Amino acid sequence: MGGNTGNTGNTGNTGNTGNTGNSSNGGSNGDPGGDWLFANRVNEPFVHDPNLSSNSIAATTGGYPDRTWGAYWYGWQVLNEFVTTLWPGTTITMVNPSTFDSAAEIQDLIVLARLQRADALGEILAQKDEFISYFMGLLNASPHSHPNTHRVFNAASLIALFVAMYFKGQFKRQRPAQLFPPLMPPSETPGHASYPSGHATQSRLMANCMGYVLQQALPLATAQILQDDLNGLAARIAHNREIGGFHYASDSANGALLADSLFNELKPFLVAATSGSTASSMPFLNAAATGAYQEWLP
Repeated sequence: MGGNTGNTGNTGNTGNTGNTGNSSNGGSNGDPGGDWLFANRVNEPFVHDPNLSSNSIAATTGGYPDRTWGAYWYGWQVLNEFVTTLWPGTTITMVNPSTFDSAAEIQDLIVLARLQRADALGEILAQKDEFISYFMGLLNASPHSHPNTHRVFNAASLIALFVAMYFKGQFKRQRPAQLFPPLMPPSETPGHASYPSGHATQSRLMANCMGYVLQQALPLATAQILQDDLNGLAARIAHNREIGGFHYASDSANGALLADSLFNELKPFLVAATSGSTASSMPFLNAAATGAYQEWLP
């Protein structure tokens, strides 16, 4: 469709069909300088400028500084902790979707498409590949003002995506539009199974994890308001996927339940290390939670 080629604002999402937090968009994932481009000369590149020092800076003993990790790539470190420590011994299970009435659910999706899709279309497309920015915006935070908050969101998103993909592979539930093509979602249906909803699992776990950090840092009444708002945003993101025809309601509901189970396993590592100690088996996650806690202290 040649008419879309001028929309360069979305090109960072084209390679990211797994809802991984918009990894191509450095401005959203907190990767320092991820969006910066620097012009240079052909015959006299900056590296040959005579006014520059010819000496290299000595390498630091600590290696790559922790503060330099972009939030998205930091999240991968947390995911590595999860898959090597918690995941092998997990007892998390899910209800088999073969027990659900997919035909009845498709009828509900037809109604949503008719009555709500046009109104929700902007959100549906904006949240197709990336929605961490929605959570940051809700908290009036940015990757620069609250870098560790951004890390917590990215870590939760990646863990949820990993586990959701595992169960998608186990159950292989067909997408609604595969069974009823006229649903025709407004963008290409992701190339993986329907159950559970990745958006629902990710957004709910993000809300749970960050809400728990806020409960430790803020007065109870304030933290509860923000937790309610985070939960409401998570539910809205999940429901938008139903309106779009990408998911059944049961995909969303059970994705949220999966996120709650994951949160129970992650919760001990989200306790801020106010005494200076960290949870040894998931130090990256605990460091992010501790840093986020400090960012939200009154």
